[in-house]
Amino acid sequence: MADWKKVIVSGSIAELQGINLSNLSGQPTEGTVLTINASGVVGTKEGEAGTSGTSGTSGANGTSGTSGINGTSGTSGADGSSGSSGSSGSSGTSGADGAGGSSGSSGTSGDSGTSGSSGSSGSSGSSGSSGTSGTSGTSGVDGGAGTSGSSGSSGSSGSSGTSGVINVSNPGNNRVLTDIDGSSANAESQMIFTTDGGTEVGGLLGITGDVVISHNLTVQGTASFQNSENLLIKDRFILLASGSTSAGDGGIVIQQVDQDYGDAFAYDGLSSLRWGVTSSFHASGSGFTPDAFMATVVVGSGGALPASAASRYQQAGNIFTSASGDVYIYS
Repeated sequence: MADWKKVIVSGSIAELQGINLSNLSGQPTEGTVLTINASGVVGTKEGEAGTSGTSGTSGANGTSGTSGINGTSGTSGADGSSGSSGSSGSSGTSGADGAGGSSGSSGTSGDSGTSGSSGSSGSSGSSGSSGTSGTSGTSGVDGGAGTSGSSGSSGSSGSSGTSGVINVSNPGNNRVLTDIDGSSANAESQMIFTTDGGTEVGGLLGITGDVVISHNLTVQGTASFQNSENLLIKDRFILLASGSTSAGDGGIVIQQVDQDYGDAFAYDGLSSLRWGVTSSFHASGSGFTPDAFMATVVVGSGGALPASAASRYQQAGNIFTSASGDVYIYS
């Protein structure tokens, strides 16, 4: 099963499931030996020398001394009894609903005022509703027509316009005209506009030579660059697959020997969600299958362990370094 595995380096504290040793050389004396206790902790122990035997006629060696017995382990203390649970409190009674208030009585209507007399204005009535409108006065008689004004003098005639004909030099089909002196123009052979030459909307402007743009250039379509030896981009970040609304692959292809084929450095957005590389990749491809992946390094802070790394980084070959200096690799 894939998991984070600790890399043993100088100064590491390792936890191993097993150790296999081979091709060990024998030693004439064993003053210090390697030991493993019941908890799996490895340590060392100094060997004990045996007692010397009594001298015989032939001077036989004495027997080795016996090892001391291990002390017995102490018994565990008994568990304390659990405390009893407290009784639940009784629920309070609900309050009675308040009675609804009675509706207020409607106010009485005011009396209507008396109508004003025709002609002169009547005096104001007492407070109440408004009085009725007085009758309209008679219309005044129409005034007589005024006399006609005298005729104005005629304006002077305008000057004649210039002829609409432009003299064109260097004529040719679909050439763009540039002004010379206001009455003549030149048909530029290196600037050709074809009405139906475009791929979608129709128009196509072809320019042979350099183009200098002193302000902003807005491309509302597909921008294609061919035979560009050096590309200088001022932006610090480049957005590829702009306008995409779903996951996908994408990257950079460096052509090698064959046209449009090369080594690709790309993001595998449909499968592993990792950056990788591959060779012999065609630049027009839409899918990417890595031959190898880029390993990432997760730097832990505080007492963070490898399991705290984001799931996208828990992939084969990635590395985790802890604040204590331990190194782990996912495999």
